[in-house]
Amino acid sequence: MMHKQRGAALMMVLLIVAIMVVLAVGLTDGVRYSSQRLLNQRLMDQGYWYALGGERIAVFGLQDASSEPVTALNQDWARKDIVFPIDGGSIAGLIVDEQACFNLNALYRAEAATGAEEDVTAAELIFTGLLENLEISAQRAEFIIGRTQDWIDSDFSPEGIYGAEDLTYTALDYPYLPPNSLLDSVSEMGLYAEFEEDEQTRIEPYLCALPEVSTTINVNTLAVEQAALLAAAVGNVISMEQAATILESRPDTGWDDVASFVTALELPAEDPLPANILQAIGVKSFYFRGLADVFYEQRQMRLFSRLVVKNGKAIVYAREYGEVF
Repeated sequence: MMHKQRGAALMMVLLIVAIMVVLAVGLTDGVRYSSQRLLNQRLMDQGYWYALGGERIAVFGLQDASSEPVTALNQDWARKDIVFPIDGGSIAGLIVDEQACFNLNALYRAEAATGAEEDVTAAELIFTGLLENLEISAQRAEFIIGRTQDWIDSDFSPEGIYGAEDLTYTALDYPYLPPNSLLDSVSEMGLYAEFEEDEQTRIEPYLCALPEVSTTINVNTLAVEQAALLAAAVGNVISMEQAATILESRPDTGWDDVASFVTALELPAEDPLPANILQAIGVKSFYFRGLADVFYEQRQMRLFSRLVVKNGKAIVYAREYGEVF
């Protein structure tokens, strides 16, 4: 009997030891996991503060250029090789002019369109011309314009033959409501434009969504690859090839004013640009997007900052983290 009791006692001891080992391993793993999580959080927080430091550099750069009468690519803010070394990594910076694109919110209409030819706005003409240069039909342009205008207007009634409001979107398999306010991102087009094939990838590089309706396209900061937009911005009175040539021969300091740009177009005197088209182009920008790309201790933090320059001050009005889509 005593021999059997000693065997039972040994089994109990072994069971207790096994339980303690399991608990110890679990506790050790929990401590290791928590320590690594806290380390990652600390390093990402440090990367975030470095990114904010990069943002402040962008603010100072834009404020320095704000006193210039024009916004051009020869200015310091437009440099693409800005890298600052830091302990444990680096900060790479980039600033993009958000007026070197077509502002979708410019399509906003305070009143419904009458359908008359003279009622077509400059923004609608430019957008239609841009899609024409991208080999997208005028009917598709009219469809996207109608959907965009209903998406951002403040009422709840569809306008025009392509208009759509709550009833259209709530009847979908995955229903949602239109915001009835200005677009925050070009990606919102995917919710209402019903893109065909590769339309979205062809159109989006030329578009932006600014928190203002009345903005101009800065001809001083357009890239040569954006010749389709420049041609559309002047009513397609020049070809895309001519637009590319004009951008390639643009002065390093940009055109001094819109009149100098129009002179460079070398249009016939009897066929000047319409006044409403002239109002849609400019040589000064106020909206920008900055990128602070931080590499710190083998970790990456990407901070996109949207900035507006007002009264000589650069103000950050929105931030996005990670990849912008």
